[in-house]
Amino acid sequence: MQELPKELFTFEKAQEDAEGLTTKPISFWQDSMRRLFKNYVAVVSLLIIVVLFLTAIIAPVMSNYTLTGRVNDDYYKFAQLPPRVPVLENFGLFDGTLIKEFTQGSLNEVGYAPDEYKIVGTFTRNRIEYLKVKEYTYKYLDIEDRYFIFGTDILSRDIWTRVWYGTSISLLIGVYAAIIDVLIGVVYGGIAGFFGGTKIDDVMMRILEVLYGIPSIVILFVLFMFLTPGIVPIAIAIALTGWIGVARMIRAQFLKLRDQEFVLAARTLGASDARIIMKHLIPNVVAQIIVMVSFSIPSAIFYEAFLAFIGIGLDLSKPSLGVLINDAISSTQGAMTYVYQLVLPSLVLSTLMLSINLLGNGLRDALDPRMRNN
Repeated sequence: MQELPKELFTFEKAQEDAEGLTTKPISFWQDSMRRLFKNYVAVVSLLIIVVLFLTAIIAPVMSNYTLTGRVNDDYYKFAQLPPRVPVLENFGLFDGTLIKEFTQGSLNEVGYAPDEYKIVGTFTRNRIEYLKVKEYTYKYLDIEDRYFIFGTDILSRDIWTRVWYGTSISLLIGVYAAIIDVLIGVVYGGIAGFFGGTKIDDVMMRILEVLYGIPSIVILFVLFMFLTPGIVPIAIAIALTGWIGVARMIRAQFLKLRDQEFVLAARTLGASDARIIMKHLIPNVVAQIIVMVSFSIPSAIFYEAFLAFIGIGLDLSKPSLGVLINDAISSTQGAMTYVYQLVLPSLVLSTLMLSINLLGNGLRDALDPRMRNN
């Protein structure tokens, strides 16, 4: 065989070239955040939550009106004013008008000036003909220099200030309840899961099943017999019925992780049960805990709104969104003329809950390793 001269061969920097082609390793959390921000629905939801959160903090502080104070001493003149927003009023949106119903006789008695109203339709009810009248309320009351973005309520209080203050209260209740949910659920579920299959686990799960079988509303009614309604008591009451789902999830995760090699290695090295739980098991379920928190917050906000609707929520001095909705229903008595008092807080509540839920869905997908290739 003919030998080839050495001059025909050159050394290539294969190692360096290969290193140049490699990518920088990323952690689980970096990969999760990268996938989260590729989820445009979750990103938009996060932005909406941030906007609502900042507005809830800034708007009441920047407002010229207080939470419970009237916007003017002239109570009747400034009560139930419709929303009016600069610039938007030029396009017929939030232009400070109300649609009212009159008979021809009652319309004449009101004494509108020609530029203070406009007839937009007619209809018949109980064989009586009614006129649909668009009232230019601010012009009629001679307060065209005033603007109320969300209008005023029946007690002439600024709804803009009250809605955003109520948003902050609802968020506080949701966050407090979620924190209590997690604290109780992680401790209880962690102990049950770590000692799964033993008498400790059996007793704890039987207690859990008994609590799960009791209707949540019954537990809340019993608690409110001893607690004065407030932000923290309501959050505690809601959390005491909401931690059961967290405990079940944590127990299931602990049962799956406790026999893994890293746990057996820690036990071999003499680690105590408490150290294994705190240092090895809980860090491995942080992703699931974050997802549970993201779903617990809107659930608590909705539950508080329901409690306010049935009359056992906060009082009107510190209103949440649920209290504002209930107050709007009772004060307007179903009148469509002032429906904005019901729609505006309901819209903020719905947007807040929907955004948090969609963000929770995005977090669940981003933190799930099985979704990495999807």
